[in-house]
Amino acid sequence: MVQHGKRLLQWGGCAVALLSAATVFATAARAQDKEVALRCAPFGSIMYVMGNAVQDMTRQGLQGIKVINSEGPGSTAVTVNMLKQEQWRSSIGCTSLLDYAYAESGVAPFFDKPIPDVRKQVKILFNGFYGAIGILSTDPAVKTAKDLDGKRLALGKISQAHWGGLPKLFFKAGLPNVKVNMEFMGTDPSHDAMAEGRVQSVITQLVVSPDGSRTFKPGVVTQLFASGRKIHLVGFDDQDFKKAAAAGAPFRAIEIGPKAVPEAEASGTVKWVFSPAALGVHKDFPEDLAYKITKFVIEKAGKFPEYDAMLNVIASREGLLGDWTEADLHPGAARAFKETGPLK
Repeated sequence: MVQHGKRLLQWGGCAVALLSAATVFATAARAQDKEVALRCAPFGSIMYVMGNAVQDMTRQGLQGIKVINSEGPGSTAVTVNMLKQEQWRSSIGCTSLLDYAYAESGVAPFFDKPIPDVRKQVKILFNGFYGAIGILSTDPAVKTAKDLDGKRLALGKISQAHWGGLPKLFFKAGLPNVKVNMEFMGTDPSHDAMAEGRVQSVITQLVVSPDGSRTFKPGVVTQLFASGRKIHLVGFDDQDFKKAAAAGAPFRAIEIGPKAVPEAEASGTVKWVFSPAALGVHKDFPEDLAYKITKFVIEKAGKFPEYDAMLNVIASREGLLGDWTEADLHPGAARAFKETGPLK
């Protein structure tokens, strides 16, 4: 019995030693992983949540690479940084169709001159979310965006890409003769102003699937409809989109109607501005890293809704690619999408 007990103790000690050695080895191996910084958006934003999801998923299953998400200044500032700062060429950031339009037109204060080749310098890895930007109004006389001529319109801050910057650019490019009194209040203050009856029209945003079949409302939009006010959807005309595209703001329309926003007053379908935002990198970002990270995220796309319901819109290979073409993608990302199917 004593001899048997000694052998058990010896075997137990070996097992513990082997387990400890394996743990140390795994920890050491993980410590040697290639660290890749991901900096995009402020804490609490949907792109920050998306970055956390990418960080968490890659840590659980992507060997040799450790993505580390942290707060960023927003897609426009990140796009500027990727164009100008060397350290951003080895980091993952974010960009959007709006930021491309800003750069190509040289929109101040973000860009001091046009950068016509911005799409060659800042490349796409995969989508982060899709925004549908449009107008909500309690004014029954406002049927389309043109009816805002001479009226007040509450928006997010000018620095907020989709809540402030995009509407300003789109009105300037697509409705140059419509003079709107724009008040850049911020996302919460602008929606609060409508809920309290201080303004009658506000710029808002929904998170949508590329075909508009699924929509998700940010909290400020849900709270606004809960105010009990009679709010209707206001959109843009086809001619507005044609003029905007000709003037350097090539956004496509997406139809938003009662199925998407059943809380709105009964009305027909309207056309809002569709604008995707994506994780992006500088063209000099290592191709093997772009390939491995993108392919891994494509394979794990179905997990995104576990982090936030709004990430349902990118929870597929097709959702991650969206409207981006091979020319928009970083070569490593393009190879990943070709291997997994969405890109031919």
